[in-house]
Amino acid sequence: MYLKMLFIENFRIFGSEGDGKHLRLCLKPGLNVLAGENDSGKTAILDALRHVLWTTSLEFHRVTEDDFHVEAASRATTLTITCSFADLSVVDRSRFLEWLSIDDAGNPQLCITLQATRVVADGSGANGSRRIACNWRSGRAADGPSIEGDMRDFLRITYLRALRDAEAELAAGRGSRLAQILESHPDFGGQADNDFDPGAGDKEPTTLVGIMRQAEHRIANNPVVTAAKERLNDQYLQHLSLGSDNLTGDIGVSRSTELRQILEKLELWLSPPSNAQLRVQRGLGFNNILFMATELLLLGDGKNDSLPLLLIEEPEAHIHPQMQLRLMSFLDEKSRSGSGVQILLTTHSPNLASKAALQDIVLVNRGEAFPLREEATKLDSADYRFLQRFLDVTRSNLFFARGVMIVEGDAENLLIPFLADKLGKSFSTHGVSTVNVGSRGLFRYARIFQRRDDKVLPVRVACLADRDLPSASASTYVPQRKTRTKEAIPTFDNEFTPAQCMDHVARIKSRDGGSVRTFVSPQWTLEYDLALTALGLYVHIAVQLAKASHGKSDVLSPGAALVAICLATKTWRGWQRSWMTAADIAAKVYEPLFAKRASKAETAQFLVEILEALPLTPSQYRRLLPQYIVEAIDYLTE
Repeated sequence: MYLKMLFIENFRIFGSEGDGKHLRLCLKPGLNVLAGENDSGKTAILDALRHVLWTTSLEFHRVTEDDFHVEAASRATTLTITCSFADLSVVDRSRFLEWLSIDDAGNPQLCITLQATRVVADGSGANGSRRIACNWRSGRAADGPSIEGDMRDFLRITYLRALRDAEAELAAGRGSRLAQILESHPDFGGQADNDFDPGAGDKEPTTLVGIMRQAEHRIANNPVVTAAKERLNDQYLQHLSLGSDNLTGDIGVSRSTELRQILEKLELWLSPPSNAQLRVQRGLGFNNILFMATELLLLGDGKNDSLPLLLIEEPEAHIHPQMQLRLMSFLDEKSRSGSGVQILLTTHSPNLASKAALQDIVLVNRGEAFPLREEATKLDSADYRFLQRFLDVTRSNLFFARGVMIVEGDAENLLIPFLADKLGKSFSTHGVSTVNVGSRGLFRYARIFQRRDDKVLPVRVACLADRDLPSASASTYVPQRKTRTKEAIPTFDNEFTPAQCMDHVARIKSRDGGSVRTFVSPQWTLEYDLALTALGLYVHIAVQLAKASHGKSDVLSPGAALVAICLATKTWRGWQRSWMTAADIAAKVYEPLFAKRASKAETAQFLVEILEALPLTPSQYRRLLPQYIVEAIDYLTE
């Protein structure tokens, strides 16, 4: 049995179904990871589940007026939250027989609906006293029996809040979470029985309550205690008695201890490091791990007679990156171990998102949810296998961005955010992430944002691609392409007709759709196209600086850098005096990069340093840069 569908209407960020602003989220068994930026609706989803199903920690929470959705100056008067459970076992069906309904496929399902209404009890408007009426019912249309009693207790879910005080939760005390977990664990069944028999001689009790009764008995019969009791009675109370009212005192444990009181005296802590013999204070992160492991102790063995649904809000809190990766692997393993535990967690961490399977992730953005399951996106099976291997921490930041610039290499990864700043369109200000995929595989990453239902995600995605048709001016160092039969085929841009060039660009853009757009360089590559502009001299200097430092372990000295700059400037002026075309000069500039005598990444780094020192305005950059770069940045920052 697992939570298959969650429907939310008029609850916080989620609006009405009539306006299409509601949420209908399909979940899967096992692990579900809700990823997205702040205020996108992740916490609202978890809180909606808490309101419908309640929690095992018995914490007090109720629907308030602030929970009702606000549209402009109007607040909704009703809200609805429905949880639908599927794959019910025979035991589940017998337990919930009275509350079951049938889904569209003819299978039994359990639907639980919370309907809340804002009621003005006396008068109306601002002077009326308000209350909120809540009703929990079963049935597809909330027309079944009410949810109460044992049914309510079984449906309670386990919830770990964000920035939780794990140490306090595991400390001893009345109502401690540790006591609740241990009391509910099936291994503690029978521990509330008293198996201590004072007349049984040396037979030792085995239950916790029996052990405590034995301790109470031994304390009451301790010679020191009995001696004190006798002195109190003989020397004091006997002399203070009146007539037949004989005053007699007794000393013992205040009252018989029950199982819950025993468990509330227990604490759980991490053992000290191996070189310490006394208990020591451990860090917040390790205590957080301990607390999550304890909660999974109650759910993970499948023996507990409660709903195996675990909600975790921001499990990365206080945990360093490597431990986050280990934690995600552990949660994924537990969710797939056959225990039946379903985990729903929210995160802002690229570390956790990179470790989760892509099919387990749900993008939550501006009150909408977009599962990345194979049947929901335009990714195919090969794409999922590719992305699972290469979707690392750096690339996973695309799950948390308002816009995504996908580039092919390190040079673009360094240059494009810098150029966006110079255009007055800072990526950090606009919430845009740059994702370097290191190859032409950028379209596989872009298809994450394309839906089979053609629904457009509110995240703009720009793919920056090279046209990759070498300039004829580079024919001296770019080899002619040939077929397997060694027959020469068109290689350089002048060998293609305008129609063929358009077809080539159209093929590169063929996977555009939804919020995904591809921006293709008009000539060859980013560096070549920049060399064609009025910034060409600075590109040439950057290439020569990268060439001078190529393969050297030490930083290029100021003297060597000055020599490289002077030689590059002199060469550039010579090219101009020889009346070479702009394409010929650009090809000369690009040749060390093509031959790998200079690094593209180092070239980009030097070019950033050079351009940083130039007093150019955003409007000047807009005129100087290749148009496709400007258009891509504008698209992401509109």
